[in-house]
Amino acid sequence: MKKALATLLAIALLACGIASAETIRVASHNAIVEGNAYRTQYELDIQAAAEAAAEYGYDVSYSSFVANKDPSLESQMLEQSINEAYDIIVIDPIAPTGLDPVIEKAKDAGVIWINCDCEYYSQEIVNVCLDQYQWAYDGAKYVAERVGKGGKVVVFDAIDGNAANEQRERAFNDIIAEYELEVVKRVNHNWDAALAQQLMTEIINSGVEYDGIICSNQAYFIFNALNEAGAKYPKVIAVDDHTGWAQNMLTMNKDAEVMPYLFISNTPGVGATGLNIALNLLAGKELRDDIYGNPDYNSIYIASTFQFSYENQDEYRDYMMALNTNNKATFWLTIDECLEQFFVA
Repeated sequence: MKKALATLLAIALLACGIASAETIRVASHNAIVEGNAYRTQYELDIQAAAEAAAEYGYDVSYSSFVANKDPSLESQMLEQSINEAYDIIVIDPIAPTGLDPVIEKAKDAGVIWINCDCEYYSQEIVNVCLDQYQWAYDGAKYVAERVGKGGKVVVFDAIDGNAANEQRERAFNDIIAEYELEVVKRVNHNWDAALAQQLMTEIINSGVEYDGIICSNQAYFIFNALNEAGAKYPKVIAVDDHTGWAQNMLTMNKDAEVMPYLFISNTPGVGATGLNIALNLLAGKELRDDIYGNPDYNSIYIASTFQFSYENQDEYRDYMMALNTNNKATFWLTIDECLEQFFVA
C-alpha cells in the first residue's frame, strides 16, 4: 500500500512540474535549539522526516536556521531563505506576531510556509501544533482537584510574549479562578532548566507554604530542587513532558502513590508532521476545511499521545524507562497519514 501511494505521489509531483529527482529545499527556522531538549528533538524529527520522504519519491534537502530569540535575526534569516529559493519554510517562531511582511514575501515567491509548535496569529499560513490551552488546563485541573478549593499553589510560567505560554497562562488563570486557588508565588522560568531549579530553591528558602505546584514544564528541575534541599514534597506537581521527570515519577510511585503527578506529552514531532503536510501541499493536494482546532489561525492541533499519572502509568512504563533521560517522547505523522487525515480525498 505504501509503495503504491509513493508511486502516486511521485506522479503527482510530476503533474505539478516537480520531478521526483529534483531536490526540494526545506528551511527549518527555530527560535532556539541549543540546551533545549524539545527543540533539539524537534529538529531531529524534521531531519528524519526529510530523509523518510525518499520512500515517497521525494529528494528533500534539510537546512536549519536558529535565531537565538533575536527577532531581527529571525526576519533576516527568513528573508534569506526566500531569496535563496527554498521551497518550504517550517518555523517554530519567537513570537506569535511580527512576521507578516516576511510571510507576504514568501507567499509572493511561492514558498510554502508551515508554522509549528508555537502558534502564529495569521490566516495566511498553516499552524501545526499542540492545543497548548488544553495541555495546561488539564495539568492545572489535576493540581486543583488534589489541593482542593482554596488550596495554595506555586505557579511557574514560561516566556512572556510567547504564544504557547500565553495560551497556557490563560488556562492556568481559568483553573485558578474556577477553584479559587491562592497563588502564593508566581514566577517565569523561561523554559530554562537552571533558572527553574534556582527559582524553586529560592521559594523553598523563603519558607512560603504551598500545597501544590502548577508548572509549564520544568517539573524535572523543580523536583531536583526539592530533593537537593531535602524539602517536603507538595501534594502534587503538574505538568511536564520531560522524560527524566516521567522516569523519576515512575520509579518513585512504582509500588504506591508517593506524590501525585501528571505527564502529558507535547510532541516535538509537530515539525516533522508540518513538513509532511507541506510536501502534500507541494504535490497539489488541498487541505480540508474541517481540520482546524482553531479556525481563526488555520491551526491543526495534534493530539498528545502520552498522558499518564499513577492510575495508568504501567501502560507507559516500558517505553518511557527505555528512553534516554534527555530525550523527548515523540511521534509524527507520515506523508500518507497526513494525506488521509487532513486533505481532500
